[in-house]
Amino acid sequence: MHLGEEPYDLVCLDIMMPVMDGIELTRRVRENEEISHIPIILLTAKSDIESKVDCMKLGATDYITKPFSMPYLEARINNIL
Repeated sequence: MHLGEEPYDLVCLDIMMPVMDGIELTRRVRENEEISHIPIILLTAKSDIESKVDCMKLGATDYITKPFSMPYLEARINNIL
């Protein structure tokens, strides 16, 4: 299924994914006018400030480092929505 075929309120994804990484997916979503409004939460083990800043500049709505707790992720989702 492709983004844009179904309505999505939010996308939560890992930066390290097969086929296309989360950074490239974020870039493509932000470049597509039809779906660019969808909030994106990136989950990652990369905790360096440079990675965080780069992803936020790219248009990520939030950047959460692993390990994380589900209550924290749920709270971030609720705040965004």
